[in-house]
Amino acid sequence: MIAPAMITMPIYSNLADMLTQRAQGGGRAIYATFISDNGRVEEQMTFQELDRDARRLGAALQEQGLAGRNLLLLFLPGLNYIRAFFGCLYAGAVPVPAYPPVGAKDRGRLQKIALDCGAGAFLANKTMEPLVASWNTTLEDNRAVPCLALEGLLSAGNGEDFVPHQAAPDDLAFLQYTSGSTGHPKGVMVSHGNLLANFAQILQGCLQDNPLVDRLEDLRSVIWLPPFHDMGLIGGVLAPIFAGAQVTLMAPLTFLKRPALWLQTIAQQRAHISGAPNFAYDYCVRKITDAQLERLDLSRWKVAFNGAEPVQADTLQRFAARFQRCGFDPGAFFACYGLAEATLFVSGSSARQGAGMLWADQDQLQRGRFAPAEPMAPNSGLGLVSCGRVAHGTDVKIVQPETRLPCADNEVGEIWVRGPSVAQGYWAKLHLSVSTFQARLADEPRGATWLRTGDLGFCRDGELFVTGRIKEMIILAGRNLCPQDIELALQDSSPAFRGRGGAAFSVSEDGREQLVILQEVNRNFSKRNDLRLIAAYGARVVASRHGVMPTAVVLLPANTIPRTSSGKLQRLEARRLYREGSIAPLHVWQSGIVRTLSALQSFCEPAADTLHQDWRAELGNDVQLWVAERLDVEMHHVDLNVTFFDLGVDSVEAMELVERLQDRIGRAIPPIELLRYPTVSSLLDHLAEERMRQTLHRLELEEAVEVLAQ
Repeated sequence: MIAPAMITMPIYSNLADMLTQRAQGGGRAIYATFISDNGRVEEQMTFQELDRDARRLGAALQEQGLAGRNLLLLFLPGLNYIRAFFGCLYAGAVPVPAYPPVGAKDRGRLQKIALDCGAGAFLANKTMEPLVASWNTTLEDNRAVPCLALEGLLSAGNGEDFVPHQAAPDDLAFLQYTSGSTGHPKGVMVSHGNLLANFAQILQGCLQDNPLVDRLEDLRSVIWLPPFHDMGLIGGVLAPIFAGAQVTLMAPLTFLKRPALWLQTIAQQRAHISGAPNFAYDYCVRKITDAQLERLDLSRWKVAFNGAEPVQADTLQRFAARFQRCGFDPGAFFACYGLAEATLFVSGSSARQGAGMLWADQDQLQRGRFAPAEPMAPNSGLGLVSCGRVAHGTDVKIVQPETRLPCADNEVGEIWVRGPSVAQGYWAKLHLSVSTFQARLADEPRGATWLRTGDLGFCRDGELFVTGRIKEMIILAGRNLCPQDIELALQDSSPAFRGRGGAAFSVSEDGREQLVILQEVNRNFSKRNDLRLIAAYGARVVASRHGVMPTAVVLLPANTIPRTSSGKLQRLEARRLYREGSIAPLHVWQSGIVRTLSALQSFCEPAADTLHQDWRAELGNDVQLWVAERLDVEMHHVDLNVTFFDLGVDSVEAMELVERLQDRIGRAIPPIELLRYPTVSSLLDHLAEERMRQTLHRLELEEAVEVLAQ
């Protein structure tokens, strides 16, 4: 076997060249497979077929006069997303990954993106076209954005003699809009050169001293991450084309409904590489049963990447303990750090060595310095997972954000990055681009420029440790407190508190900074009279661990804290809502003052009349009862004039409710139908009308049969 370190990375001039070379070299090889909720193959595509369809789309888009324009991709997860992406590149247009909005919040974000990038068109499937058209926005020049169906473009485009657009390395490849966890979405300008450099860095990180395969083309991966976010698109869809590897894809909702299917697919495909954010590993530990572990072989899974959110040491330990019986090697853990502004990947664990960890003195860390602590030291130690070594060709420097001077060893500061994968800036935001992407050290005013990440961390023994974000940092009594640490301390104090359901921040009152924690309560927690006690105890735990007593602990129903489309907590938005009094709590604990509010007061209006006993009302009653039991509220507090995901249940339970409706009506409810009728009430109205039409049609047939019989 050839040593992986000696594997030569391919050379391409741009992404169109990358695909055409793959189509010519191993074109008939299967590139991508998309599987459905039941684990069956829904569609497959070779490199040659992707190249053929991209040529047809490229020709059609050029005929539409869209070369050079920014085009929003509005597809459900699937292979058409990839076809549309490369069709744009072949035409010389710029793809802008997005997602069909479900509710008003999503429509507002899509409108902001369309306005910001000056969208030339929406691209969607034929079935989505009328739905997208109904969401269509008007730009500042009062020009409606056209919506083009992929199927029509494919049939109209003549790709026989079409020559794909050949971009220069510095030309814009696509716009990656950030999730907006700390502000409004911004379009990161990612070039062809950025992507090609990052692909090589990702593969070098995964394969360094790691004997996975003889050739890059032998690699297999499994990805359920959404293609409209950087990790799913770049790491899951594009990097396999760079390598000539195979990838098996599934929708994020498929993972949420059947987390075991993710691991089963890894086993069945004998995949080497797969991964997800930290929450997915925790989700698998909680949801996958012992019976589902039977005959599950994870021994070939050699790179289990974990990124996009803080990596938790206890999650890795619990996952390894649970799945080692299935052959999972803890050394496969590949904790990594990256951001859209650096294309994707910045650093990662040493291959086959697993995720390293340091036990830090929490008091010193809050003062901006790393010092080792005794393992599991009570109330003073904090486990930090290493994000590994910096990618080949990239430099990282830890900098004092106020002085812009380099930090000393073991000192916490802002992470600055430079290298070939650092993007060009933010679309149409020159001032912000200069301040973020062209930062200079104070002691090198004419030196090289750096990307300011806004993330805090330190380096030790050549490895990067990320400790928080500047904008979310809480500074109290001269101490730098990471909100994630405070949130975890509160959540550890009681099983009633929902994991990843807290938001800690500071507010200024009478010239003093005060600590406030919003915390969601698990839906199955029934002892509402105990809210005062668990809030008070949680506040004491936070004070014990971090030396700061919260001013307020605000307990909320599940799914109340605002999140981005990718599920990241929006702490700044949560602080704004708190200050405005826009959040209806279950209980508020205040230091020295205890104030209990009525459960779900003003949280929702009473549902419509539930006394009617027709089929539509019965169906509505069934939904209300199902949700009420999970939220532990009265039925009349459940409002059906919201989306399934705004009912207050999580994504998994929303899918369970849809499946319950499917059983009731005797047919499947496809995703397109959920998008067309986004609120529960509108879907029930649609189902009732459908049932009435079917009943009338049946009666007409029966009458016709009687006439014929006479």
